[in-house]
Order: sequence, then C-alpha cells, then structure tokens
Amino acid sequence: MDTPDNLFNDSLEYVHHELQRLQTIAGTLSAVETRHFQDLTNFGDDRLNQIAIEEQNAARQLGEVKQICLSLAQRVEELKNGMQQ
Repeated sequence: MDTPDNLFNDSLEYVHHELQRLQTIAGTLSAVETRHFQDLTNFGDDRLNQIAIEEQNAARQLGEVKQICLSLAQRVEELKNGMQQ
C-alpha cells in the first residue's frame, strides 16, 4: 500500500522528470529560433530582418523557460533528498 510519503515522493519524481523534459524542449526550440535568426538576417530584406528579430526574442524567452525549468528541477531534487533523510 502506498504511504503518503511514497505518493509525495512519486509525485516529486514525476514533476522532476517533466521539468527536465520541458527544459530539453525549450533548449531545442531556442537553438532552432537562434538559427532562424541567423539565417534570416543574412538575406538583407527588411521584412525578413523583422521576422529575425521576433525569432531572436522567442529564442530568449525559450532560454528563460529552460532556466526556470532547471531551477525548479533542482528545487524538486532538493525536496526529494530532504524527504529521504
């Protein structure tokens, strides 16, 4: 039978795993957006440059999401370790 501590630990494990997954997704998308920015700015077209700036902003925001996920995953890991002690 699952105890409340086991259920809580399992929930923390799940949250930790999903945060790591989100971190990976955000990092991948950020890298793609950065590459798009670089590609679009090489064309020298004003409209494409505007799109490139939007891509750059998206890359920054995704980078922030990645960092938030990393921080939250570390905090969840600390909670799990505290429960095990």
